[in-house]
Amino acid sequence: MSATPSTHQVACNLCGRDDNECIATQRGLRIVRCRTCGLVFVNPRPLADEMASLYADYHARDGGNQASWDRLMGRIFRESADLLCATRKMSGSARVLDVGCGFGGFVDLMRKRGWDAEGVDPSPAAVEAATQKGREVRLGRLEELQVDQGSYDAVTMFYVLEHLPDPMGALRKAFDLLVPGGTLLIRVPHTTPIVRLLAPAGLGGELYDPPFHLYDFSPTVLREMLRRIGFADVRTFPGQPTVPSRVGPRLAASFFGAVATWLHTVMQGAVLLPGVSKTTLARKPLR
Repeated sequence: MSATPSTHQVACNLCGRDDNECIATQRGLRIVRCRTCGLVFVNPRPLADEMASLYADYHARDGGNQASWDRLMGRIFRESADLLCATRKMSGSARVLDVGCGFGGFVDLMRKRGWDAEGVDPSPAAVEAATQKGREVRLGRLEELQVDQGSYDAVTMFYVLEHLPDPMGALRKAFDLLVPGGTLLIRVPHTTPIVRLLAPAGLGGELYDPPFHLYDFSPTVLREMLRRIGFADVRTFPGQPTVPSRVGPRLAASFFGAVATWLHTVMQGAVLLPGVSKTTLARKPLR
């Protein structure tokens, strides 16, 4: 991406309003909050063709490879597999689509759990590495996927929604792809509370990671997005933490993840620790 990318203004993806306030600036890009619904997003942002070029080598950032990504996401993948298997009450084969599957680690795990699992990802390098391992992964984007409606019992998005220019459109597509009663599982970061906490010390702005991350979702905003699409039984919880390769981030993720889980359990789900990545489950109604 060039040092001075071409950018364009966007309206709020949730409510469609064009009334926002700047809450941070990083890498020359403004992070804004919609004054109407509270959605946090990058505005203005790079054009679509420039964004597409960023993701050719996205999974190789900071020396990332298949092994490091599988290690990073291993706990989350295993917990998510348990959750999906628990929601699958009927016998027989079940299909799951992992959107933004990267190297296909979750696809591989779900196939070992007996599911008909496949993934889709826009990164040629990641897809090639996954297919060389025999993982059922295809190159492409969710919005381009030519699949019949009601094709999947579950759709998963691990740290994907914040990257997409149109998250509401992606959620609609996922809704259409699910069978009635099917499950959507999403994992997203929630960065804004940490940025607010660190702002007095002049820190925290780098955490938004634009232009790779275009959105930041609070549980309240994500719930409203899902409700508007038509999802029901929305449930958000801290879930397992990532396992970064570096010791410092790994210890921080484990500590804050444990605190978030403890608070959520002790308060019987009434407290979600701000700033900690969260898992959200939602169901497509039976009718």
